[in-house]
Amino acid sequence: MSEIKIIIADDHALIRNGIKTMLSRNADYKIVAEAENGKELVELASKLIPDVVLADISMPVLNGFDALAELRKLLPDTKVILLTMHEEPEYIIKAARSGANGYLLKNVDYEELHRAIGLVMSGQKYFNQQVSSILMEELHRKSDTDQLQEKLTERESDILKEIVKGLSSKEIADKLFISSRTVDTHRNNLMKKLSVHNTAELVKLALEKGLV
Repeated sequence: MSEIKIIIADDHALIRNGIKTMLSRNADYKIVAEAENGKELVELASKLIPDVVLADISMPVLNGFDALAELRKLLPDTKVILLTMHEEPEYIIKAARSGANGYLLKNVDYEELHRAIGLVMSGQKYFNQQVSSILMEELHRKSDTDQLQEKLTERESDILKEIVKGLSSKEIADKLFISSRTVDTHRNNLMKKLSVHNTAELVKLALEKGLV
């Protein structure tokens, strides 16, 4: 394997040193620079043209996602692996959509980091098992939510939002300029469509599935 030029970007020196220590096991890895923030990362990368960037997401001046966007425009061939503590689904989905080549949590060991670098260098994506599980669960949840939302009319969705806020049928009727009886009809239809038996279950399902 030819020498792989790497830039490490993290606002914590301790983290950067830990990554360097892990990568020092492999003579084919060359750390060409370190950056403390996303702006510095972009500036260094544009000069040094690294093969791989290992970047945190939460960085000052320019965060990891914004730096990734800049790198995608300036250096489309450079592989970017986001190395972060964030395991929230929204971060992982954003990384995938933003063109990150990999996504690793900071509890990664050398073997997995080495595997990730090798795979992204070969043109593949690397989202480790833990991250992939989180991503698949979220995509499955969103799929369920989409299916449920497709069952509802626009008016039913509007009424559901007001029910979740705790408004009574009369309050909803006054707000939407319809009769209380119409609100009750929609409430019953909502419960039938969403397979729940009372308003409490309706509110719980709406919150859990992100319907409001």
